[in-house]
Amino acid sequence: MMRTFFTPFILFLFITNGIAQTQDTTTELQLPDSLNQYYTDFYTSRKGRIFGSWGYNRATYSKSTIHFLGNGYDFTIKDAKANDKPEKFSWNVYFNPGLITIPQYNFRIGYFITNKLSITLNVDHMKYVLENNQIAVVHGFVDSSASEKWAKDYDNQSMSIDRSFIGYEHTDGLNVISLELDYHDLIFQTDNRKFALDLVAGVGLGATVPKTNAYLFGEFGNDAFHLAGGGVTGNVGFKFYLFKHFFIHPTTKFGYLMMPNVATNGLEIDRASQNISFFQGNFTIGFQYKIAHK
Repeated sequence: MMRTFFTPFILFLFITNGIAQTQDTTTELQLPDSLNQYYTDFYTSRKGRIFGSWGYNRATYSKSTIHFLGNGYDFTIKDAKANDKPEKFSWNVYFNPGLITIPQYNFRIGYFITNKLSITLNVDHMKYVLENNQIAVVHGFVDSSASEKWAKDYDNQSMSIDRSFIGYEHTDGLNVISLELDYHDLIFQTDNRKFALDLVAGVGLGATVPKTNAYLFGEFGNDAFHLAGGGVTGNVGFKFYLFKHFFIHPTTKFGYLMMPNVATNGLEIDRASQNISFFQGNFTIGFQYKIAHK
């Protein structure tokens, strides 16, 4: 009688234990770690990947106070306006017939130091052209030894700034060479992992190395690369991945450049100094590849 009483209970335990073992086995079969890892972590396991990109930019600039100092002159143009695109007439082209300036561009090469952080060498080649015939305030002096035409004391004088007085442009160009630390966050990927979208944001610190074309009182001045100062930058944008390795990277970028030592001609004493804020939009196309393994 006792055997008859416990028989259903023993049968229940046997069946439930068998079902549990079947479920455990099924779970293991459904989640093979190697296969799961291969398919899902391409865009999240990034450490050791290297990437590079190239593209085009446009920029806008804040007004800038530019201080010009040299043999026989020392004056400041206050709240000077500039554009990023050379006008139809450029002293650079006038004094260098047939010279074609390099288009404004962005070049980046980077490496993922963690799955979400990358360090990048970035070159921003922008254009900066002092707006011709603008009305601005000038303070300082020009001696007759520098220019008979413009010799006088300028006491916060409002005047038209044209190229017969000062022509000033970084057209080859306003170059910012910086190291950037970027944060990458995967927003979306397709089921077949061929397409994905990243949010990318970062900060940078670097040097400004402009090639300045200056025209001072009727004479063409400097046309050479020169370390003028440094700056800080920030950026935010998206990365659209195509077939895993290729990507399109539109970005908005902003920065503050401090240039106390801009060369305006070949003489050691002749210099300009200015600080500029800029806002830039750029569009680059690149390639990503893994060179290291876990």
